[in-house]
Amino acid sequence: MKAIMIIFNQAFSEEVLNVLEELEIRGFTKFNDLQGRGTDKGEPKMGTHTWPALNNAVLCFIPADKADDLLSNLKELNASGVDQGLKAFTWDAAIADF
Repeated sequence: MKAIMIIFNQAFSEEVLNVLEELEIRGFTKFNDLQGRGTDKGEPKMGTHTWPALNNAVLCFIPADKADDLLSNLKELNASGVDQGLKAFTWDAAIADF
């Protein structure tokens, strides 16, 4: 199982959710109105007069065999609007057995 955190400019909200829908990834948590700045060359997104944009994020836990398809689709989406900003972070995960 893989955990994938997708952080993106709010402008990509609908598109990111569409990617999840297309890949039949139903379980996720969406975080809205996040402040921050990308580590490479990203402009701050602080929701202020000076830096008015904000980010959103989606956290999902998916079977490992779906991870490559999700990342490939996100890479394509990011290429369609490079200045918008989209990053994905992955790590191995396991479901706790209660």
